[in-house]
Amino acid sequence: MPSPPDTLLRRCALGLWFCAIAALGLLQFHARAFEDGRFEPNAIAWTWLGGSVVLGGLGLVLLVRALRR
Repeated sequence: MPSPPDTLLRRCALGLWFCAIAALGLLQFHARAFEDGRFEPNAIAWTWLGGSVVLGGLGLVLLVRALRR
């Protein structure tokens, strides 16, 4: 069985997915940090921000690796 063609989207899929999940996490951070109309983040909001930064960084690393091939 022949292997499927190696396209740019196929190589970047995981990196794009991680970046999209990180963007959703940033939206969640914003929603939790501004619950009362002013900036008062709690521990859960900071956890969302930390997870988003980690996933975003990992996604960018995977995207750069995929684009170099």
